[in-house]
Amino acid sequence: MPRYYPAFLDIKGKKCLVAGGGKVAERKVNSLLKCGAEVSIVSPNLTKRLRGLSSKGKTKFLKGEFKEKCLKDMFLVIGATDNDEVNFKVYESANKKNILVNIVDSPELCNFIVPSVVERGALTIAISTGGKSPALAKKLRKELEERYGFEYIKFLNLMGNLRKRISAKIRDKKKREDIYKKLVDSDIINLIRDGDNKAVRNRVKEIINHRH
Repeated sequence: MPRYYPAFLDIKGKKCLVAGGGKVAERKVNSLLKCGAEVSIVSPNLTKRLRGLSSKGKTKFLKGEFKEKCLKDMFLVIGATDNDEVNFKVYESANKKNILVNIVDSPELCNFIVPSVVERGALTIAISTGGKSPALAKKLRKELEERYGFEYIKFLNLMGNLRKRISAKIRDKKKREDIYKKLVDSDIINLIRDGDNKAVRNRVKEIINHRH
């Protein structure tokens, strides 16, 4: 039985804390900001890039050592310091308050783990080994990056636009689902990969008009 419950969190506008100001913390801060979180950083010092984010008002800098009061109103916390004692204090304090907490490279000090991720626009593929083998997760991520290229970004944008149009014109749910399936099962992704935009448009029309 898997220990972790797979989920994608919507953290837009949520208050998130990163404990640490080094390169690892920098990566975690960037990933949180990318998802629209309101990020605070607690650390005695920051990297040049983290200082830049703070000076531009993109993050809030709590200069000094981590203290439990730093957790006030936080939705999620990441411990990314190079001090085991501080990391354990972050975990213990957050866990006590039922706050989502992840201590980097210490799955035993996490109530959630961050998967290895392949991103292609709106497509997100997450790989997790439950903390047992990050190396395997990394290997699988590289394989998936080769399998799912950047043509999937354009395809998903196309599908998003088509869904709006098809939903507005076709009331029959079964007919809509049949069209969506045929679009996904078609060679449209390959045509996008080849850069044949005219063929893409023709294939879309062919699939939609075939139903009517």
